[in-house]
Amino acid sequence: MPDLAPDVFQTLLICAALAILIAGPLDAAGQALTVKHPVMDHGIDPNRGPQYEAAVSDLMAMSVEETLAFIPGKPYVSYCECPNCFGGVEGNMIFTWDLARPEQLTCKFCGTVFPNERFPEDQTLEGKNALGETVQYRYHLSEGEGVRHFISANLSRYRVNWLTGKLVGLARAYQATQNEKYARRVALIVDRVAQVYPHYPVIQDLPRRVNFRESQQPPWPWDSGKWGHFHNEVPKPVVAAYDMTCESAEYDKLSAQRGYDVRQTLEDDVFREVFHAISLQTHHMSNVIGYDVAGAAAMGRVMNEPRMVHWAFAWMAKVVNDGCFVDGMWHESASYHYMTMGGLRNAFAQVRGYSDPPGYVDEVDGRRFDGLDPEQALPFYAKALKAPEVVGFPNGWSSPFHDTHPYERRTAARDVTTSSILPGYGHASLGRGAGPNQMQAQLHFSGGYGHTHLDNLSVILWAKGREMLPDLGYTWTQMRYWCSCTLGHNTVVVNRSDQQSSRSDGDLLWYFPDVEGVSVVEADGRRAYQSVDGLDLYRRMLVSVPVSDADAYVVDIFRVRGGNVHDWTLNGDADVDTNATCSLPLTGNRETMLEPGEAWKEPKIEGDRSNPYGFVRDVQHATADGPFTVSFAYDEAPDTGLRLHVSSSGPCDVFLGRSPSVRRAGQGSRADMRRAYDFWMPKLIVRRTGDTPVQSVFAAVEEPYSGAPFIDRVQWLSLEPSDENAVALR
Repeated sequence: MPDLAPDVFQTLLICAALAILIAGPLDAAGQALTVKHPVMDHGIDPNRGPQYEAAVSDLMAMSVEETLAFIPGKPYVSYCECPNCFGGVEGNMIFTWDLARPEQLTCKFCGTVFPNERFPEDQTLEGKNALGETVQYRYHLSEGEGVRHFISANLSRYRVNWLTGKLVGLARAYQATQNEKYARRVALIVDRVAQVYPHYPVIQDLPRRVNFRESQQPPWPWDSGKWGHFHNEVPKPVVAAYDMTCESAEYDKLSAQRGYDVRQTLEDDVFREVFHAISLQTHHMSNVIGYDVAGAAAMGRVMNEPRMVHWAFAWMAKVVNDGCFVDGMWHESASYHYMTMGGLRNAFAQVRGYSDPPGYVDEVDGRRFDGLDPEQALPFYAKALKAPEVVGFPNGWSSPFHDTHPYERRTAARDVTTSSILPGYGHASLGRGAGPNQMQAQLHFSGGYGHTHLDNLSVILWAKGREMLPDLGYTWTQMRYWCSCTLGHNTVVVNRSDQQSSRSDGDLLWYFPDVEGVSVVEADGRRAYQSVDGLDLYRRMLVSVPVSDADAYVVDIFRVRGGNVHDWTLNGDADVDTNATCSLPLTGNRETMLEPGEAWKEPKIEGDRSNPYGFVRDVQHATADGPFTVSFAYDEAPDTGLRLHVSSSGPCDVFLGRSPSVRRAGQGSRADMRRAYDFWMPKLIVRRTGDTPVQSVFAAVEEPYSGAPFIDRVQWLSLEPSDENAVALR
């Protein structure tokens, strides 16, 4: 070897190192470079270069140091309540953030700017990451409420989300213009992610529950993680931006400067570590299929790792084939059905058209993919796609059973309604009418499979353009338990206790969608009260009977045997103000329906449970030993209402009060928990009690009207021979 000056020798070493870095495909990153990037279709229009550049001009105006500071040295905290007003819902996106003031948050509800001296983050939460390093979070403690406010860590959420959105924008600008300055900024940002991610601790990240996980090794619980938490550990914007810039020479230049392969470090220390963690999880057969599973498929394609793609597609298939009932309905609720189907669309987009490398056969499933068509491979998906539509309301809203958001519009309004059913899931709709006279009487007999309400044999009545007997649906407020408990629904509560959730499926007994205009459904729901010894009868029948093109009534028969208290209960309209009147002389003004000695716990957060009878307020009472009527009339339309002609199989107590209607306090993250008691609806309870087992038959004719009631009277007929389960009406 000839003698060389030290500086020349050093230069040759650097060049050799650079040659090794870019030679591939000898290492993991080199394997990624054996496919043409971008691998995925990112919808880039080459003619929109100026628009892409303009979209990231604010980021490009920042220094590199300012940009990289937006990626924090520890995970952000997703939820932070305002310590000044506690507005919104459990700190879920309750602040506004502006790039012009990147170190500030402003409360949407009271305008308080954070940080400030009134609410110092003078408390510390400390734990260790998987490397044994100590990590600290600062927070403010509201001592009276016992609430920790991680203001700075929540600020990081807004900053990270802004930066990762811009990261994809940078990559788009690079693809459209081939200007390397955009690829350079992407490479610097993703390298920053690769530097900090191994030092991130695994934290539990829920409202009022932020903690270090005792075990920092995967698998992690569903509510925990390092990057996005909540089933969302794959940094999908990082994957996408890397795909669009992977072939840029800026990665090679940065690698030479750093002294390590930037591509390989990102893939090994972030992508492969993330895949290892999520591949050990057991909760992917869920409504979040579009999160980690879809991200894993994209990572596999970008890194040319077919095992990741096969793993992801196996979960997609399981969600379609095992997660839906035979009628195509996802097993939770309408809202989560549409969330799951949307997630599947996203997941399918990551694998559509994918082909394995030549000669590859997956070691786990024994298959290879060539031009993968997920819809063709999973034909049941087409049936499942719009399953809840068949029982949706005439105005296009989803029927709000279980955890379905009220006012969720998934279809266009329709002109004609007919009867329909989801027989596998357990929900039937007796429909009739056209235009403004469409009507639905719905009977719910589903079991509990997640995002469940305790609502077997609950009814919903849609008539005169309104949800006159409502299911409250889904809320993220402290009223969630009220909306999901049995008393919060239109059903029968046995022994003043909730139905059970698991193994609670009902059985369809009769379903006649149209017999000369009359339609009938009946279901058995005994499994919902397996906990009540000796309960052997719990069934409900609805009969929809037309009177004219404009009007129809519903005969509602509920039979129960078992337990010693039966509460037949209905909600008035939850969307607008209504008033309730009763044909019986009502007396008293009972504060709540709690019994003497029962304590009341005010719910403060979404997960709180309280005695549901405490939600029924300002109650008047009467006794009945025969038929009576209750009318719900609308303040905004006094000539429109619902009249209930009610009777039972023996003496009963009638309670008429009010309960929180919840909906008008706002939906989803736009709700405001401070308004939980601002809106009310009528609440009717008809109670029969006695020695176990009490046997009850509750019978009602439900008469929705506009203009004036159309039933002159309901006559309850006696039968010879008599039958304690039979009801005869004229």
